Amino acid sequence: MDVDNNHNSVGAMASSRKKKKKNGSISSIFMHADTKDWFFMLFGLLGAIGDGLTTPLVLFITSKMMNNLGSFSNLDGGGAFTQNINKNAVALLYLACGSFVACFLEGYCWTRTGERQATRMRGRYLKAVLRQEVAYFDLHVTSTSEVITGVSNDSLVIQDCVSEKVPNFLMNASMFIGSYIVAFPLLWRLAIVGFPFVVLLVIPGLMYGRTLMGLARKIREEYNQAGTVAEQAISSIRTVYSFVGENKTIGAFSDALQGSVRLGLKQGLAKGLAIGSNGVVFAIWSFMSYYGSRLVMYHAAQGGTVFAVGAAIALGGLALGAGLSNVKYFSEAIKNE
Repeated sequence: MDVDNNHNSVGAMASSRKKKKKNGSISSIFMHADTKDWFFMLFGLLGAIGDGLTTPLVLFITSKMMNNLGSFSNLDGGGAFTQNINKNAVALLYLACGSFVACFLEGYCWTRTGERQATRMRGRYLKAVLRQEVAYFDLHVTSTSEVITGVSNDSLVIQDCVSEKVPNFLMNASMFIGSYIVAFPLLWRLAIVGFPFVVLLVIPGLMYGRTLMGLARKIREEYNQAGTVAEQAISSIRTVYSFVGENKTIGAFSDALQGSVRLGLKQGLAKGLAIGSNGVVFAIWSFMSYYGSRLVMYHAAQGGTVFAVGAAIALGGLALGAGLSNVKYFSEAIKNE
């Protein structure tokens, strides 16, 4: 019987390794989804894309309105001018209604499916732990609270990724694509000139995301060390009290927290540099304004179009940088799956 049990446990470990290798992709985040969850994610996908396309469409309508304001003339009595302004105002109203529906679908559907998948994951995790033999807890589980802590932390990472990070990435990606889809037809000369500046807008977000990911991992390790000190002291509180080791334990706990304090300062510095580096947007705007004025003078471009294209390029680049910063959360969710 023991040989059979060992053989079965080895086979189970091998199969779990194969499953882990097989599921080590972005699709493994959604492995706990059922048919209803896939419908939620489908409507949430449409909502996220609609939310991202709202900003480029607003810029497109605003450019037409600004051009109408700039081309106003008293010769036609203001009839055509009023009609164009009313048409653009109604378009903005329709866009606001569509944006409300898209944002609602994005927020509700992804949050709902994230909660459902996390709940299903907790149940399966607990059932898998309860099916283990007693030897598993003697060899692999150091404390009874480790099971609860493990399932809570892993499920929260998955839930946060599905509920917030995935729709945020989809929304920013659609905003980036939509911004350039709007920019090129409006004024392709300015869009081509401004397209290389996307790199300057993406780099700060990527650097901050990479640095923050490494610092967060180190801070978690420092907190684990401090937690180990506290857990050992509490589990053997009688021994600590008998040998008058309270001050020594407090000192060890404080020393363990010093590393997290230093890493927290580095984290704040990295965040400040990343946010401050977004000031490059103003430098890009200055160049876009200069080249846009040349297009107005020599290529009969309109001011509203120049403004909309410049804003679309700047916002699209920032959206791409913000969206790519969520990739680190995908990798963490895959590791915890």
